[in-house]
Amino acid sequence: MKKKLLSLLSLLLMGSMLLTACGTPAAEPDAPGGEPSASGEGAGDAPQVGEGQVDTTAFKKDGPYTIGFSNISVVNTFRMQMVRELEAAADEAGVTLYTTDAGGDTSKQVSDIQDLMARGIDALLVAPGSTTATNAVTKKALSQNIPVIIFNSEVEDESAFTSYVGTDAVEFGYVMGKWLLNELGGKGNIIVLDGMAGAGVGEMRSSGLQKALDELPDGGKNINILATYYADWAYDKGKQATEQALAAYPEIDGVWSQGGAMTQGALEAFQAAGRPLVPMTGEDSNGFLKAWKNAQADGFKAIAASDACWVGRVALDSALQALAGEPLDKYNYIPVPTITDADIDQYVRPEYSDSYWCNTKLPKDVADEYYLE
Repeated sequence: MKKKLLSLLSLLLMGSMLLTACGTPAAEPDAPGGEPSASGEGAGDAPQVGEGQVDTTAFKKDGPYTIGFSNISVVNTFRMQMVRELEAAADEAGVTLYTTDAGGDTSKQVSDIQDLMARGIDALLVAPGSTTATNAVTKKALSQNIPVIIFNSEVEDESAFTSYVGTDAVEFGYVMGKWLLNELGGKGNIIVLDGMAGAGVGEMRSSGLQKALDELPDGGKNINILATYYADWAYDKGKQATEQALAAYPEIDGVWSQGGAMTQGALEAFQAAGRPLVPMTGEDSNGFLKAWKNAQADGFKAIAASDACWVGRVALDSALQALAGEPLDKYNYIPVPTITDADIDQYVRPEYSDSYWCNTKLPKDVADEYYLE
């Protein structure tokens, strides 16, 4: 499988990042490459429309449309905002949207998708909790001429979906790992805050860290990972995990965290314990950015690789394109900015709550309703 990967690291190093004010969308991605595959029996032997694209003419039908959205969970504030962004986009498009929440249970997600299909949906959006668990049921949807758009986390089987939308999770973890290892001079003791156990996006981000370790001159031998904690990308679990680490390890030189809310919890745990602040990685949750900004005076350094809360909007647009019979990229990777100490002021929103995520297209009235303090 050939994928055209956006190098976040090169953007960071060359000073050509797609920096926008918090709430301003990132630039549109280049069309990624990739090997085309048929979208299931119902799509027929669709010819390649363009490099890395799939033909969707078999899905073409007139509206109005009813679209199903199967979400693995709303376990944290990012996923809550992601759903709100999708709901706002559906309202704007005049689409009837049925949403299910599997509560982190992949077996329930399979049954949720079956229930959505039974409701006569025209297209299916899936934010999966596993790289494999939903493949059989989404293939069934495709066989019934229901286009399937996977987003936020990838699945392994290309024949199980029409198009994927999201960030390159490996590169996401890699750019943060490179920054942290550089800050530590390639040696030291670190803790790792992972996402949800078994979640594809979390595993891929972690593999990005491993890639950065492997590229060190010593292959990462002088970096000691003291412990790895699954903290579900959540503030309270990130804080609790870091408290455990601080109690167990007298010397922690850095924190590689793949989630902003987790990193906020980690920073607060260090502060409460009176321990020296160490370099940390994270995302663009407003709570983390506010805590980061306040801690800069104490010498705190961080980086945030920003995911797009509005990924569901792009997934919805992709579903509507499929229903219009328009060709789609098999892999639609969304480029996102990397936030550093130099540009944090462009993203942090002091007037909004900690739960707000700053790389967003949420309408201001909706954002004010949920996040204005």
